[in-house]
Amino acid sequence: MAKQYAVYHVEKGSVSSGGIGNHIDRAPGEEHTYPHADLEKLHLNEHIEVNSHCNKVLSQAISDRITEGYSARNKAGELKEIRKDAVKFQTHIMSGTHEQMKIIENDPQLRKDWISKNLEFLKKEYGEKNIVRFNVHRDEKTMHIHAVTVPLTDDGRLSAKDIMGNRKAMQERQDRYHDEMKSFGLERGEKSTGIKHENAREYYARMEKALDVGNSKAPEDIKKAVLGVQIGIDKEKTIENLKAEISAQKTAVQALKNDADIQKRRSDQVNERKKIAERERNNLAEAVKKKDEEIKEIIKKANQTIRNVALSDKFREQIVEQERKKTFEKIKNTINNSPGLVDINAIDKIIREKMAELEPNKNPWTTLTKHFGDDAENKIQLMAMKRNEELQNQEKSQERKQNRGFSR
Repeated sequence: MAKQYAVYHVEKGSVSSGGIGNHIDRAPGEEHTYPHADLEKLHLNEHIEVNSHCNKVLSQAISDRITEGYSARNKAGELKEIRKDAVKFQTHIMSGTHEQMKIIENDPQLRKDWISKNLEFLKKEYGEKNIVRFNVHRDEKTMHIHAVTVPLTDDGRLSAKDIMGNRKAMQERQDRYHDEMKSFGLERGEKSTGIKHENAREYYARMEKALDVGNSKAPEDIKKAVLGVQIGIDKEKTIENLKAEISAQKTAVQALKNDADIQKRRSDQVNERKKIAERERNNLAEAVKKKDEEIKEIIKKANQTIRNVALSDKFREQIVEQERKKTFEKIKNTINNSPGLVDINAIDKIIREKMAELEPNKNPWTTLTKHFGDDAENKIQLMAMKRNEELQNQEKSQERKQNRGFSR
């Protein structure tokens, strides 16, 4: 078996906690927030109550924990006002390569130990009181943990920057996590992935695709369905049958022509049968003409059929390919021209709209996979991630300019 890697991802909450909360808690009526889940396996999921906040709606849990633990004060001794753009929560995903995770999941004791080890890790790193959600999901292909923490420091400040630390601190945290996972047969992956500014749900969708080894290409029957080809048609045999039919008709015509010649010679030799022979010859000539016309029509239809059989697939494939390229270009342009951060809800809306243009009244996720492959959603999320990174870099650049202006 190939190497099995541990997966741990932590991200600042860059969008509303409502959608993430619905996804983590599998909120009834909000199934669109967890489209990859098997609804018949929801009962396998585990909601672990780390503290009293874990039983509240996520947004309320975050708010209550901040109210409970925030104590930062200014020089006058007054409680500092929390900035509107402050990061109020962090999302965590813990999992591993699919094959090893199935082994862990199917062994009750091993699964219990793995869950406990992950919980203890979060407690040590972020503080038990700051954990407002810790759920184990077993209703999707690969078992994983979703957790949410509030970035409160020991001295009561709300600071995701201090909690997460710089790049070195984050790598050291990854090292500590993977040390904990070694006993479960999970190794540490590459230290530098180049992935930044990706929210938890986007990362999870990408992770699921990455762990789905061997599923990067769509099956041939799906490709053929896209192109509209009916499986099982023997084109070569059809063409050969048409050729044989045409040859048979030509042979019949030649036989009629031979009969006409014989009748003509007989009419020349037997004058008394001249009128009869003449009528027979005329009749035969008419029959030949009619047969020739029939053969020409057969040949015309046969040629058209041959062209359709030989060229229709290629032509249809070109048309479909053009439509696919146009649709994907529209998705790309929509994301690249977004004036603000592209969150998971925006991606969901873009996919639904563009897939409806390609195949109206069909499931947009089925259409996306059918036309663009299993990794299409991952590509779209990566485009959104890149756009978000550009916007955040622009914002940071503007802040630096403003700071330089103030320093003068």
